[in-house]
Amino acid sequence: MIKKLILPVLFLSLTLNLISQETPTNTPITTDSLHKSFLGLKKDIEILKNLKISGWLQAQYQFADTLGAKNFDGGDFPVNSDNRFMIRRGRIKFTYNGKNTQYVLQINATERGVNLTEFYAVARDPWLHAFSITLGAMNRPFGYEIQNSSAERESPERSRFSQSLLPNERDLGGMISFQPQKGKKLYGLKIDAGIYSGLGMAVPGTGTPAGSAAAVGITGVNGLTDFDNYKDFMGHVVYYNSTKDEKIKFGIGASHYNGGFAYQNNKVYSSIKTDSLGNKVWVIADTNSRKYKTALAPRIYYGFEGLFSIKSILGTTTVRGEYFFGTQTGRDVDTRSPQSTPFITDAMFIRNFDAGYVYFIQRLGKSKHELVFKYEWYDPNTQITASDLNGKNGMKQGEIKYTATGIGYNLYLYENVKFMFHYNMVSNEVTQVKGFTYDLKDNIFTIRMQYRF
Repeated sequence: MIKKLILPVLFLSLTLNLISQETPTNTPITTDSLHKSFLGLKKDIEILKNLKISGWLQAQYQFADTLGAKNFDGGDFPVNSDNRFMIRRGRIKFTYNGKNTQYVLQINATERGVNLTEFYAVARDPWLHAFSITLGAMNRPFGYEIQNSSAERESPERSRFSQSLLPNERDLGGMISFQPQKGKKLYGLKIDAGIYSGLGMAVPGTGTPAGSAAAVGITGVNGLTDFDNYKDFMGHVVYYNSTKDEKIKFGIGASHYNGGFAYQNNKVYSSIKTDSLGNKVWVIADTNSRKYKTALAPRIYYGFEGLFSIKSILGTTTVRGEYFFGTQTGRDVDTRSPQSTPFITDAMFIRNFDAGYVYFIQRLGKSKHELVFKYEWYDPNTQITASDLNGKNGMKQGEIKYTATGIGYNLYLYENVKFMFHYNMVSNEVTQVKGFTYDLKDNIFTIRMQYRF
């Protein structure tokens, strides 16, 4: 009986104390003033109930095959190191859910610095609750991997092509969405369409492939600051659903990206020909009839995704994959999309690319153990092969195709703690380009502990 009375007594004591602080000593405490204070406290509690704070920490130790290994598994290693500790991600996310509205702020803090990750607001229609508009810095609505949270992913990092074409996966812009609620006829369908700056979000210390802003041909990593007047369109249509018993889950989707950035000069290579010696060479564009400076350097992507998952006596088996293709403009040594103004002296090369990945994920029965297999590829130029790359006439490392095979084991030790052991075996085409005449030793083994709340 005494225990049941403790909470009401404490609550009443706190309320009376608040009233006594706000009420002059010569003003008596009335039932009306007590009621007003109670309503005010109730309102404050309702506000706190709508606020959700979440986050995750990914602390890891990595081994590389060689000193100073360049990689897409968290950024390049220091020149004289082949192993490291790092906080890959340290996220804290604030979500406030109002009536038909939402506010989200997410911050990333690591030993390399603190940066904004997400900052946006959502307003939904009050009638069907299916349409919404989102404005701010958010995930790009393109494909599955780009939008899948790093806390949920079965491997340490997104694919090389995702990081190259859509670096750091978030961008500044606005999006209109259609997503029916559960129980409606079209539940499972989601359509997103938005306009974005196209630069993406800068994350300290994760520059690739050479680990610095200068190495990727940009004058500074400003992240969200536009350097031209072009905006990019992104559209995403998906249908994900499951059987009534949720033993089978399935989904398909398609994405489109249409945009680009301003050429900084007239040095543009848009075609490839075979010379008199039988070598393929880049041909500089004719500027007599067209001026390229300040015109649009194209970035046009198409993507398809699919997922199938089934629960059986073996556990949950999941197969998931994506396929990208399209046009990407980049430098002769790098195809990464710029995050700030490209160097004014850099020539630009327009390439047709081809990329994709496939996952096979097996949870072992009803246990906490999971096995992961991932294969990915990124061919930045489908018009040439390794034998065409001689380091001359623009045929440099920007044309090299990469593949990677990842093998992993995940242990979901507790509800909020996951251990990840993942070995990523990366292969590049063997060419005549200096530094790429053999398969580089750039495999990475990652041991990660993730704490999520």
